Amino acid sequence: MKFYFINDNKYIKDNNVIKVASNNSDICIKNHLDIINVSSKIKTIIHYNNNFKNKVIFNLEKLDKKFIDAFIYRILQGIYTFDKYKHQDKKTQTLYFYVPQMSNENKKNIISIVYGSYITRNLINEPSNISTPDKFSKYSRLFFKNIKNVKVTVFNDVQIRKIGFNLINAVGNSSANKPRFLIIDYSPPKYKKKICLIGKGVTIDTGGYSIKTSKGMNNMFMDKEGAAIAVNIVYILSKLKYKNRIICLCPLVENIVSSSSIKPNDIIKAYNGQNVEIVNTDAEGRLILADTLTYSCNKYKPDYIFDFATLTGWSERINCHSSFTYFTTNEQISNKIIEYGNIYGEKNIRIPAWLEYMSYIKSSVADVKNHGYGCKNSEGLMSSLFLMNFIPQKYRNNWCHFDIRISNYNNNVNIAEGFATYLSIIKNI
Repeated sequence: MKFYFINDNKYIKDNNVIKVASNNSDICIKNHLDIINVSSKIKTIIHYNNNFKNKVIFNLEKLDKKFIDAFIYRILQGIYTFDKYKHQDKKTQTLYFYVPQMSNENKKNIISIVYGSYITRNLINEPSNISTPDKFSKYSRLFFKNIKNVKVTVFNDVQIRKIGFNLINAVGNSSANKPRFLIIDYSPPKYKKKICLIGKGVTIDTGGYSIKTSKGMNNMFMDKEGAAIAVNIVYILSKLKYKNRIICLCPLVENIVSSSSIKPNDIIKAYNGQNVEIVNTDAEGRLILADTLTYSCNKYKPDYIFDFATLTGWSERINCHSSFTYFTTNEQISNKIIEYGNIYGEKNIRIPAWLEYMSYIKSSVADVKNHGYGCKNSEGLMSSLFLMNFIPQKYRNNWCHFDIRISNYNNNVNIAEGFATYLSIIKNI
């Protein structure tokens, strides 16, 4: 799919133009839900209208400016399709936007966000036999091959054990496709801030011995969404010559069943020295993130930490059309998430920062446990507090955890939930 901005209204013709405004138009946008609904139907609107064929022009000159970024972003997400492995003829759809009130800088910003989201979604949609932990890391190394100021490091399973990433090893080492630990360090000259991005990279999640149902296992090759987001945020910002240093850290594992898989009630010593009771082997994401969070703080001493993970699916259960849930004790970060969410039409819900509930993560036989908490029906909160436990105290207030939902396949809503918000927050630090 291709898209362009038109600067001259002479190209606007009635027979191939969709007029978008708050009223009396082909598409009426009065709120963000209108945008979501239109973006989910955009393929149908285009494919079944003979006037448009392979060229569509959206005239946004009369659309309320507070909806412009969200409309363009969502429409372009709605046209996305992952068809890499289809052999039939693939038609190229071209979209044009006439937005005379939009600055060139803002247009460039939208282009970078959409481009970043597309390559992220392509990586997420790769099946697990093609995107193993090793192949994901090799792809990332190749991806950054010609980018200046970037160093890519990959620890193999032997190095993971030697470093003491015992939780990562416990989850991933039972598979024939051994775990990897990916580090992408973008370090421009004279940087002022250090930002760590951490992405959960479970390339297939069967649940381990706490095995998922066949329905629950569907699409679990996308459990690497957090890692794909983190990698591509660094890629986009490095291409834009971002001023701050970014270190992307991704634990990459397969969570499967084998004779050597971890079992319920096993006890594993984490990288920070705490003993963790494994109550549920399907709560593996928080385990691999725990080791990574401690390591990122000890090794890099970051000014900000952001982690991305399809961790609990909590956002899918608590609200309609919510993009993601997030946890932070930093009010400034939270306000920015709300601000950018409004700009790009990405709904979000804040997980309450009830730190006193951290007492529920304690285990009766070890220091902490990864599941089975006394605080019922609150996986979003409890998993966040479990992760916070592995962050040294001095770094906790500048940390934000994004508990995201799998949303990047060819689904009904068909949008890359949260990507514009994530990228914008980090870009503007």
